[in-house]
Amino acid sequence: MKNVVKLTRTACMAALLAACAGHSGEYVLTGKLQNCNSPYGVIKTGSFFNDEIKLDTVRIAADGTFRYVRSFDEPLSSFLMVGGQGFFPLLLINGTTNTLEADLNDPGNFRMGGDLQSAYAFQKKQQAALSRISEAAYASFEEMLQAISAVRDSAEKELATIPNELFCRLSRQERESMFLLYRTTYYDRLRDRGLLANADADYNRYMLEDCDVATSGNLANGLLSYYLSWHGLYREANGGTDPYQYQMDVACRKIGDTTLRTKAILAILGDFFGGEDKHGEAEAVYAKANGLLSDSTQQAWLTEKYNTFMKLRPGAPAIDCEWSDAEGKTSRLSDLFGKVLYIDVWATWCGPCCAEIPYLEKLAEHYKNDARLDIVSVSVDANRKAWEDKLAKDKPQWKQFLQGDFTTLYNINGIPRFILIDKSGKIVTVDAPRPSDPEIISWLDEKLK
Repeated sequence: MKNVVKLTRTACMAALLAACAGHSGEYVLTGKLQNCNSPYGVIKTGSFFNDEIKLDTVRIAADGTFRYVRSFDEPLSSFLMVGGQGFFPLLLINGTTNTLEADLNDPGNFRMGGDLQSAYAFQKKQQAALSRISEAAYASFEEMLQAISAVRDSAEKELATIPNELFCRLSRQERESMFLLYRTTYYDRLRDRGLLANADADYNRYMLEDCDVATSGNLANGLLSYYLSWHGLYREANGGTDPYQYQMDVACRKIGDTTLRTKAILAILGDFFGGEDKHGEAEAVYAKANGLLSDSTQQAWLTEKYNTFMKLRPGAPAIDCEWSDAEGKTSRLSDLFGKVLYIDVWATWCGPCCAEIPYLEKLAEHYKNDARLDIVSVSVDANRKAWEDKLAKDKPQWKQFLQGDFTTLYNINGIPRFILIDKSGKIVTVDAPRPSDPEIISWLDEKLK
């Protein structure tokens, strides 16, 4: 009986502790935030590798204390964001109890404690190591691989001292995903040095033979599209004149899953029909894609894209439209024919568009006495007043019009976009260099000859 009583008391004490700490298997975060001005914070609960962002609300008491308990389907790297006062990285791992203490007047000096204290310290160190790889200038792909290997070996030695296997698995997943990103996108480093996509033999071998990014997650986050785009650039660098057809061939060879392969091909087509046909392969791209797409809706989309694209080829007549100026007076694009037109397609809500305005200003000043050229900005804003207010503030000295459907007319997927139309009203290009391009003046001067 004494043993039974003793066991019962122990069980009751364990149950009480479990009630205080959260159910077995749950994640628990408690803490105190000094100088907190917000009654709540938000925690991201979607996967680190998932495009869908999900947020939980965390109530914060008047004295800055809070408590958050939840179970997750998988370990997650996340964050707690408290208004505009603080942003704190979190490791959401079931079965752990954690604490956060911070003074929001100095949020950078926050303290994480509890079951994952050593994991947080390791995570901070690993992220610093990953950042060093990201920022370093490597002379070759092999040199970067050696740096990656060194970081992996060092991390594994330290992970052996951290008892939480769920964290170790999460940490490895994130680390290897970043390594995959660095390896796959090494072309960006080559491009920064003015080199072609085929400039490094080891990188070529990796991308052609070893790289495996054929997953739906990598398509969603753009890595698969980047991989296929590199193959097109590699084809061009080796003298090929069919880079988009080649990308579709690579997709068919490398992607076994038919649904994912179709999505990848649609992404390739979206890229092609949203740009310029540098090699005159539009008809061949259309024919190849038609043979690869079996869904009637997708085939109809392809035909519509193709027909619109053919209307926008160099030498085709510019698509005319009516637009209005800031005073509300309507006119037509064709009214400006007789001069070369450098058209800026933008919107007030578009940060990159607004970043081009100072360069447009310099361009307009440079050509203000040149009767051969008109610089024209076409806003696609739905909010006319926002556009008018922006013009009133900036006072641009070149033509300004509002035309909400211009992106549809010219098959534009993203802005800013710059279009050049010759003096006879024919399209020169629907993807001209930006005003911020260092070569823009020499490029325009060449077109004005």
